[in-house]
Amino acid sequence: MLESVALAERTRARALAARGGAATALVAELFDSAALGARIDPAEIERGTEIVVEAVAEAGIRDWLHTVWRHDAGVYQHTLSVAGFAAAFGAVLGLGGADHRRFARAALLHDIGKSRIPAEILNKPGRLTPEEWRLMQRHPAIGADLLEEQGGTEPEVIAAVRHHHERLDGAGYPDGLAGAAIADLTRLVAICDVYSALTERRAYRAPIAPLAALAQMAGERGHLDPALLAAFRPVALAHAG
Repeated sequence: MLESVALAERTRARALAARGGAATALVAELFDSAALGARIDPAEIERGTEIVVEAVAEAGIRDWLHTVWRHDAGVYQHTLSVAGFAAAFGAVLGLGGADHRRFARAALLHDIGKSRIPAEILNKPGRLTPEEWRLMQRHPAIGADLLEEQGGTEPEVIAAVRHHHERLDGAGYPDGLAGAAIADLTRLVAICDVYSALTERRAYRAPIAPLAALAQMAGERGHLDPALLAAFRPVALAHAG
């Protein structure tokens, strides 16, 4: 009995590792295509979405993150972490299949504009200069524009890519949207993006613990949707273990 349980666990771990490796390679290919101005294959976007949704459903968010962060892959790790949180959050919200995949797909693509930001800015360990920060702030619009130009991506997903750094109080970027002008899908992606960024290890700081990150997000009034942020708590608890 114990041997069969151990074998099943090893099999599950190998399958999850294979999915993590496949997802990392796929995201790297998407970013490379975007950086070179080549068409991003919609079928590959869908395949990446399915990998993340299925892996998180089977293994849980904690194991997915552990697998993703085994790969030294910079911005790709953040992309796959945000997509994992979207998959977990979509399940908590009880989203139907199409809506759940759309949420995960938007998260998978949310930072595609960073493919055209210089690596020395993306990977800079210290504070960005004002000029570097202005360039970094262009990545949502760059990503949305390239998706719109090539076609085949839902308008809701493109909007989430463009607006995931907007704030409810209007102090975000690139368009200074406020309140009801920020769509629900964008609000969901923004929560996953901010939470993931706070809880990831970075060259310039240690990761923030899951519930501490959630408290910090809740304390910053005017940024994120408070009702949706409260609904995210089960995801943070699962992440915390």
